[in-house]
Amino acid sequence: MKVAVINLGCPKNRVDAEIILAELAQTGFEVTGDPDYAEAVIVNTCAFLEAAIEESTEVIEAYQARRRKGDLEALLVTGCLPQRHPRELIGMFPWVDAFLGLDKIPDIPRILRNGTRKGEIRVCSPPKWNPDAQFARMLSTPSHYAYLRLTEGCSNLCSYCTIPAIRGSLRIRSPKDIFKEAAALVDMGVQELVLIAQDTAAHPDLEMILNDLDALDGLRWIRLLYAHPRHLTEGIIEKMAASSKILNYVDMPVQHLADTVLERMNRKVTHDEIETLVNKARSLDPDFTLRTAVIVGFPKETEEEFSFLLNGLKRLRFTNLGIFVYSAEEGTEAAEMEGQIPEEVKEERARQVAELAERLRAEEYERMKGGEQEGVIDFTSEEAGIGRLWKDAPEIDRIVEIKGSGFEPGRFGKFEITGGKDDRIFARWIEPV
Repeated sequence: MKVAVINLGCPKNRVDAEIILAELAQTGFEVTGDPDYAEAVIVNTCAFLEAAIEESTEVIEAYQARRRKGDLEALLVTGCLPQRHPRELIGMFPWVDAFLGLDKIPDIPRILRNGTRKGEIRVCSPPKWNPDAQFARMLSTPSHYAYLRLTEGCSNLCSYCTIPAIRGSLRIRSPKDIFKEAAALVDMGVQELVLIAQDTAAHPDLEMILNDLDALDGLRWIRLLYAHPRHLTEGIIEKMAASSKILNYVDMPVQHLADTVLERMNRKVTHDEIETLVNKARSLDPDFTLRTAVIVGFPKETEEEFSFLLNGLKRLRFTNLGIFVYSAEEGTEAAEMEGQIPEEVKEERARQVAELAERLRAEEYERMKGGEQEGVIDFTSEEAGIGRLWKDAPEIDRIVEIKGSGFEPGRFGKFEITGGKDDRIFARWIEPV
């Protein structure tokens, strides 16, 4: 049977999808990247926000239509959406063969072989997925980079967040197991490891993990995503600055900067603590790259609180910025708060933050113009190489376009920056590194 996996959502979901792909291949199924030629389709869903649920349901509806016509022998829905709303999905999607929660991913080959009852639900709530469980992965990224998961679940209990309800409380992966997988990935040709979790900084042995990975021969770049500022330490930042492999890049979602909003969000961190971390990073390297995410329109957010956020972003000058309009998610504390902000106000505040982000980005492009930066080619076309600077994470940050042909994916080199617009940097290839 030919099986295709449609993956939606974040890099954590991508790792789950790669485990599904490997499980299928190891048990005799033919994996195809083209769902049009598949006999069975697995939709690995995201349900973090209402917008993600809408995207997931649209994709499921499209493949349900094929299942209803007989073009598919089986349609399975996995991941966060059935974990969050298992019962509701039965009525919505009567032609889905099975809804599988996170713990049931290893069962997929057996389910496809044995068949299912229409609308079967296999969900363990809350999930108890053991992050140290040994599962092979079939990489879906370009061969020179891969994601490496440090933990599963989250216990931060931010008042707006659905993750603990979907993925369960924090489970720690052992440094030994993390290093073992990292070494195996490097043996496969991976040169950039992107460390992920719901909160990478919540791993109590993060500094040990970084030390071990730093000593791994064959590895060129180590990148840190999703580090909650409450848990990110100055010691970690110092370690990053001292290493030639650990990039001076960290994704530190602040969500807001006004202490009153941070308190309502249950972030357990203050603006001063966030600014101290940023200043520490920039004191060690003025080019230290910080990515962040902010939520605008959180319940009771006043004009003064929003102005504090806007002015703080101007001062801290994050290199890459994700902007989220607050969404009242079912089951969260924030959804029950008084003082919900009108949609038009939230959208206007998001627009102002987006304008600031674009202005800061244009200023950075002007500063970088004519200078040299290390980067990597991710993809190629007949007309250009498409890659990234060390300052940019795959899939979420900016891309670099280098005119010309003959580039190879996975080739690292020095780029001369010639300009930039929106999320695209223009550069000229100088030399390999």
